Amino acid sequence: MLNPKPKRMDLELLERLQQRDKVESRFQELFIELKPSPESDFVAELNDNGTLTVTLTRLRKELKGKELQISSLREIINVKNKDFEKLNDEIISLSIENNLLQKRFRDLEEEHNKLVKRWLDKVQQDVEKLNANLQ
Repeated sequence: MLNPKPKRMDLELLERLQQRDKVESRFQELFIELKPSPESDFVAELNDNGTLTVTLTRLRKELKGKELQISSLREIINVKNKDFEKLNDEIISLSIENNLLQKRFRDLEEEHNKLVKRWLDKVQQDVEKLNANLQ
């Protein structure tokens, strides 16, 4: 029985998934190939620019770190999903057990009431016999 209201953990999970989607969309931009310009000066300038290579190296390291973080979060999600399934199974089994115990309780209560009624009827008969003997 799932609760329709989102839990704090669900909200955090959604928030992290949205952050991951943003990061992944930004990383796709790193792999877009630049079309070479016909101007050779521009191409030479790009090749000579050391900051571009440093930035690219830094971004690739950051990408690896984010990929590891995504992998770690996916593992956490998998573990939480398995825990959720176990808890759900436990809830179902406890619910079944509770239903069986309630049925047994009702049956025993009904049997008890019948026994009490029979005993009261017998006592009533005994009282009536005693009254009849006294009269």
